[in-house]
Amino acid sequence: MSDRQWEELDGEPGTVEAKGRKYTELAEAIARSVTTLQQIVDDTNTTAKSMDKTRTLAGQVREDIEKARQRYSQTGEALTSYGASLRAAKNEADPAAQRLRTLRADLETAQATAQSAENGVDDLPKDASDADKADAQRAQTNANTAVSDLQGQITQAESEWNSGHGDKDTAARTAISKIEEVVSGDKVNGLEDSGWDKFKNVVKGVYKVFKIICDIAGILAIFLSWVPILGQVLMVLAAIGSIISIIENIVKFARGEIGFGAMLLGVGLGVMGLFGGKAIGSIAKYAKARSVVQTAGRMSNSAAKAKFGAALLKSSRKTFAMTKGQRVGEVLKSPFVRSAGDKAVAGMFKNGLYKNAFKSWQGSKFPLPYKDGGARFALGNDDVVDMMKHMSQSGLRIDGVTSAAQSIASVGAVFNQAATLGNNAAKLGTSIGGGDGWGGFSSGNSLATSGAGGSWGKITGLPGNINTAVTGLTDTFGHDGYVAGKW
Repeated sequence: MSDRQWEELDGEPGTVEAKGRKYTELAEAIARSVTTLQQIVDDTNTTAKSMDKTRTLAGQVREDIEKARQRYSQTGEALTSYGASLRAAKNEADPAAQRLRTLRADLETAQATAQSAENGVDDLPKDASDADKADAQRAQTNANTAVSDLQGQITQAESEWNSGHGDKDTAARTAISKIEEVVSGDKVNGLEDSGWDKFKNVVKGVYKVFKIICDIAGILAIFLSWVPILGQVLMVLAAIGSIISIIENIVKFARGEIGFGAMLLGVGLGVMGLFGGKAIGSIAKYAKARSVVQTAGRMSNSAAKAKFGAALLKSSRKTFAMTKGQRVGEVLKSPFVRSAGDKAVAGMFKNGLYKNAFKSWQGSKFPLPYKDGGARFALGNDDVVDMMKHMSQSGLRIDGVTSAAQSIASVGAVFNQAATLGNNAAKLGTSIGGGDGWGGFSSGNSLATSGAGGSWGKITGLPGNINTAVTGLTDTFGHDGYVAGKW
């Protein structure tokens, strides 16, 4: 069970009972349809051959759905009964939990008073009067009595909490037993999952695990993309995770599970995860290259080389001369390509320069004590940090376009880093918490594999999560639970 000792019991009795009533209503609807189908079978007044086939089909359908009636009826009964028992258990345990918090605080105060009273007796001077001794002893007795009374009340409250908690556990086991009978026990009536259903469940489980791996890789890649082989694997997995996120949001929107705004936000974050960092880095490199080329254009060749160096001049002219198509192509292939800084660190490790590589890596990924570490961690983009360091030089020509590109790259890097970290953490939390993702392999409409052929939200029109409401049942069976619409 998920209950925490001496705290209010988990579970929402009203929601559980509402779900139970819905199952019961479905069972009653099935019973009515069975009656109607039986009337068709029994109708002998119409002798047309088409009606003979209709009666035969009605009989076959009636037999099939009659098997499902007991499943819904017994599940509804189990949930309704459990909901009532859960309410009674909470009515007993929850007030006790609330009293315990107050009583324990009072006990601490009373124990402190008793200790003070005991010290008062021990500290009495030898020449204390009989009246003073009597007052000190009376105070000690009263304080000890108060402690004993509070301990007795705490014991009583704990007994009440244990009683309510035990009743909840018993009711949960009873409900589970009843549901198991119609799911996998003596009353399954041939409604077992097919081999294809089981295969889909396995694939769905594998998909969830892989999605979690991709979400973890999305976080680790930020810090370990420099590691030879591992860094490349992490980047690929992180890119796949972003692609999955984009597809999930599109599919959810198509199914009506999220609105247009939520879909745009999800897709936007996914696209940022794929291309945001490289796009911002490309803008930063352009701003840096533009300032170098335009500044060098006003200087002699020797003076430009002295200021920037031949290598920077060459690379800047090459970057500045790139076409829009080349820049876009560089961004599109970026999810699977490590940065120049990561490649340089990996090369140091490969060549045995471990000390230099470690310092370079630390300075690139974490704050102090390494130089530029704080900026690199906040921005998450080596190209932007290099651009900012370059722009701090004096004597550079920075026109309006360069200044705008510099601002976009700086602000964009901070936003992209924060959004990427937050989004990856949120995706990981959702995946670990049991999120279904796009539901590509979720249960179908067979009575054997889905609760009334659809998700709870669509069936009942009620808010809330049955997994949260039926605490005790779902804890036993795992996140999905039998009563969550996933048999």
